[in-house]
Order: sequence, then structure tokens, then C-alpha cells
Amino acid sequence: MAITRLALFLIVALTLVSPAAAQVQRWNGPRALEMIGEARTVRQGMAQDSTLQSYSSQARGYVYFYLDRGDTGERVLVKTDQIALEVYWAAPDKFKQRIVGLRDEKKLPTNIHYHLDHLVVVQDEFGDRIRIGDGDEVEAVVHPAAAGSEGVYDFLLSDSVTLDLPATDESVRVYEIQVRPKNFEVPGFVGSVFLDRDTKAIVRMSFTFTPASYVDSYLHHISISLENSLWEGRYWLPYRQQLELRREVPYLDIPAGSVIRGSFEVREYEINPELPPSLFLGSTISALPEATRKAFPFEEDLYAQLEEEGLEGFQSPPEMEEIQALALSIAKDHYLSGLRGTRLFLPSPTISSAIRHNRTEGLFLGGGFSHSPAPSLGLALYGGFSFGREKPTLEMRVTGGERSPTSQLHLYQNRPRDLGPVPAISGVLNSLASLTLSQDYTDLFFATGASVTHTFALSTEIELRMTARLERQRRGKDVVSSDVEDTDYRPVISLDRGSWASLEATGSFPTPMPGLSLSLEGTMGRFDDGFGNSIPVGASSAGMGESTSDNFGSLAAGFTYEKGWLTRGTALWADLRGGTLLGEPPMQGYFFLGGRQTLPGHAFRSQVGDRFWLARTEGSMDLLHPILRLRAFGAAGRAWGKEMFQFPSGTGSGDTPVLFSAGLGLGLGWDVLRLDFARGLGDGGEWQVILAVRSDFWPFL
Repeated sequence: MAITRLALFLIVALTLVSPAAAQVQRWNGPRALEMIGEARTVRQGMAQDSTLQSYSSQARGYVYFYLDRGDTGERVLVKTDQIALEVYWAAPDKFKQRIVGLRDEKKLPTNIHYHLDHLVVVQDEFGDRIRIGDGDEVEAVVHPAAAGSEGVYDFLLSDSVTLDLPATDESVRVYEIQVRPKNFEVPGFVGSVFLDRDTKAIVRMSFTFTPASYVDSYLHHISISLENSLWEGRYWLPYRQQLELRREVPYLDIPAGSVIRGSFEVREYEINPELPPSLFLGSTISALPEATRKAFPFEEDLYAQLEEEGLEGFQSPPEMEEIQALALSIAKDHYLSGLRGTRLFLPSPTISSAIRHNRTEGLFLGGGFSHSPAPSLGLALYGGFSFGREKPTLEMRVTGGERSPTSQLHLYQNRPRDLGPVPAISGVLNSLASLTLSQDYTDLFFATGASVTHTFALSTEIELRMTARLERQRRGKDVVSSDVEDTDYRPVISLDRGSWASLEATGSFPTPMPGLSLSLEGTMGRFDDGFGNSIPVGASSAGMGESTSDNFGSLAAGFTYEKGWLTRGTALWADLRGGTLLGEPPMQGYFFLGGRQTLPGHAFRSQVGDRFWLARTEGSMDLLHPILRLRAFGAAGRAWGKEMFQFPSGTGSGDTPVLFSAGLGLGLGWDVLRLDFARGLGDGGEWQVILAVRSDFWPFL
């Protein structure tokens, strides 16, 4: 009897399963093809709807141009444009847009000029052939609901979901139809089309393209989201549109690219207004005179959207990330990137990985190449030679390709590493200082071994990066001074050599306070000195007896607050971090403070300890944009711990004091170059003049 009741329950449940669920794994199912046919009929019928003869509306939008780090997603704002449009349509197929307001501002020098269609909205869902950048970027991609699209695309009825309409308080039930080309070697649409359950009108399209779609060889990808909303209860018309276009140098694989991000909203619709036929004469896009456009009374400030989004405004919007993730899942074993499979390769920092100079390597030259044999596999080989050490550097990286770029196996020989917890200077400036002033702000040691890294996306805002590392570490020494006892160079800090094995975890987490983020780091490992007894901190391991091993660990946390008032040209930054070591780590695992980037005005790396805390803050404002920017900064911190010893540079004992710094600085030329005047407060403090480059450019230098 119980079995009978269970069987009846299953039968009833199966009859209630939605069509979407029943066909979820079936491409080109009859229901999906039927819906696409209905959507096509609705699109064609709009021009024949006697109740809709015309409309007019207002559109407002922003277009941003960024420099982009492909390895981290961090972005640097270059230029912002704000646009106001008048939008018109008349049956059967008359379109007109007029740019009535347009203003811009540059945060970095650029001569970029946008294609005209980047500054307007899409009125007809691109028509039957999708064209972007006046055909210079994408040309003649068949629309999924165009006539004959069933011969070009596969369709999958993926899901049935409820969407909140952006322009009203209503909700609508929609079907999601996933779309993929039958042949990925030709121009094609990859993504989803959302159809109104009742009318089969297109409510939303979220998509990217096949590589063959891209006319411009610099294009990495284009992601587009078009959202319609219901007006007067029956007309599905454009409401919100987003575009993200990313470029890289096609023959050079470096962690740098450029991004154009556009965001528009269409509003204030008037249905069936009287529009004179003369309105539609000439080009479909026109513009008022430049002076009139600049004088347009915009309702919002130029940076209102970015200031509302906060730090998120400098990252790829979630919708764009979702589009790429969906497209990759649909494409499976097919490429989506428009870039070449084989390119010259320079890892970060880009320029310094090609050429650099410091006292532990002398002159270094390097280069390599990358190759993508499959969408889920990326290879990179890099090599160089240190003329001072007379030794090569070799590296091989194996990644998950565009499918899983955050998964990486890294093999390396003589890879340089520096001390922490904070990098001191950009690579290019350090090379210049080393060559001209005999000043080197690194203390390199060299690692040979392997690491495996994977990043877990715990949520849309939280990522956890895990790294397992096994390597042999060797100390660096001064190889450029003829007499290390009589040189202008600072002595190289003597570090420990031996075998390092560790498991590291790092994560960044948002907080309820806008602009405030939390970072956590943890390491547990083992260090085998390979020479003898446990090494006192800072002592040489040479000449010791049998090998010994010591377990160690570290914990570190940091809070970072960033707030920018772009309209007023002011910004505030604050950072508080600290850490502690556990067990018996080698010297290179300790924390070093003092000098530039930590406690300016004090001797460089003059404090070292197994515990530290460091607080830094900075406020800045434009004096004469873009030529001059004023900065004020301060810092306080301390590194301390057991078994401290005296460096030649003057490191104190375990009872080190808290150090303070304060100063003023000038940002020169778009705030790229910085000239700081810092004073160390208290005993040992001095005036220092520090030339630096803005830190978000360091990965490229």
C-alpha cells in the first residue's frame, strides 16, 4: 500500500514538472524551437501592431575607459563620458537618436575615440544581423530570433524564472533559452534569450560571441546585456543596456588590457506621439553642437554612478561576469577569446621581467611565449639571464586556460623573491635608482621548485586562494660592487638557505561598511636548513652539521578603506594590518618595516620581527587637474619579537619602539608620478625625499 501511494505521488509530481525542467538537458527540443519561432513572430509583428505607431524617450548613460589587469581584475580609470539622448521610433522601421548632452573627463592621458554606436542605445535588439563598432568590431552575426536562425544555432530551454521588471513594480515569468552556434568556427551568438511566458516577447538578452565574430584582432571579448521593460502594460521596449569590451595586444601576453564599459537606461517613454517625417531624415544618429552638448543640464554628476557603486565600479559588473561564465559553460571545448593562441609572454611586473637592474642580479634580461593548445589548458614558458650572478632563470606555467585561469602549476628555477610584508618600490624605479644612485630597495633571495595554486569562488564577492609550495631557497648577495665593504649600496640582508614547504591561504572579504575590505592570510609550513642545527634568526647556516627541520606558520590580517569623491577630485585611503609568526620560520619569513611604503622617514627595513602592526593613511585632492595633486600622509607601526639581532643597517633589539611618520607629497602628471617629503618622528627619524609611481601601475613596471 505504501508503495502504491509513493508511485501515485511520483506520477502526480512528474505531471507538474515544468516544460523547462522536463527538457533541460535536450538541445533543439521541439518546445525550444517553437518558442524561438514565436519570438520571431512577435519581433516582426511589432512593426505591424496598429496600437503602437511611434514612441519617444529619453536615455542617460555612461561610458568608462579603464586599464585592466587580466590576472586580478583590478582596473584603473582612464576616462569617463556621460551621455544624454533623445530616442525616437515610428512604424514600421524608422529609428532616430540625437545626442543632446555629452561631457567627459580624463583621469589619465588618452586619445581614445569611441565608435558612434558605443554612445547610443540599441533600439531594435540589433535587428537580424548584429553589428558593433560600425562593423569594425563585430560584423553580421545572425540574431537568434532572425529568420533561418534554426539553421545557425542550437537552442536549449534551460529554465523558467521570475524577473522583477526594472521600470515597474511588477514581476514577469520568463523562459530562458540558451543559444550556441552549430559551428563555433563562424561568427555567432553565445548566451541566453529570455522570453515572456505569455507573449514570447524578448525580455532580456545576455550574450557574447565566437572568436570568428571579432573583426578587430585586439578584441579579447565583448559581453552585452539588453533588458526590456513593459510599458503601458503591453509594449516591451528598451530599458537598461550594458556593454563591456576588452582588448589586449594580440601578439603580446602581458597582464594588461583595456576595457570599455557602457551603461545606459531608457526612460520617460511617450507612446504614439506625433513625430514629423522630417525627424527621420538623414543619419539615424545625430548630435547637437559641441557647446550645446557640454552645457546640457545633467540630472546627475559625471561620477555619480561610480561613486554609488564604490569600489565595485572599478570591477567587471556581476552581469558581465555571469555572461562570460554562462558562455564558457555553453561553449564547452570551444574557445571564446578572440586573441591569438600563441603570443610573446612577459609576466608581472611587465617591463621589469624583460629588463631590470639591482645589486643581487646585476643586469637581467628575460622573455618568453605563451600558447593555448586547448580552451582548458594554457602554457607559458619564460626565461632570462642574470649577468651579475651568471645564472639563468627559467619558469613554466600551466593553467586551466580560459576555462579556469585561476588554477595554475608553476615550475621555476632561480625565481627572485623579496621580503615583506609590503613591496617597497616599482621595478622600473628600482632599476633606475640602482643604476644612477646605487640605491636598491630590494633584498632578493632565489627559489627553485614548484607551486600549485587554485582560487575558489565562495560567492560573488568572496574568493579563497590556496597555494601549495615546495622549493629550495638561496640567499642573494651583492654581485655588482667590486668591494662589498666599500660600496654605496646598502648591504644585502643575509637570509637563510634551505628547503621550504608550505600551504598558504589568502582571502579578501567585503564588510558591511562601504569601501572597507578585510584580507586574511595564513601559512603553515616546514623549513629544512639542510646544514645543521636550528638557525638563530639572521645567523648564517653555512658550516653547520646535520640537517634539521623546523615547523612554522604565520597569520596576518588587514583592513583597507578606500573612498573617492571623483567629482570633487578628493580621495581618502587607510590601511591597518598586522601579523604574527609561529614556530621557527627562516629569516625570509619575518616582517620588515622602515622606509618607503611602510614608515617613510626612518631607515629602510630597520625593524624586523616575528610580529608587526602597521597603520597608514593618506588623503589627496586635485590642485590643478591633471597637472598637480596634493597629498598628505601618515604612518605608525612596529615590528618586534624574539632573537633579534643587529643588521648593518641598524636594526634594533626585540624591544623596538613604535615608529611614526608624516609628510606631504605632490602627484604630478595625472598623479602617476609622486614626489613625497616625509619626516620620521621620534628617535632616528629624518627627512626623506621619495620619488615613486602610483602603486596601481606597479604590475606593469
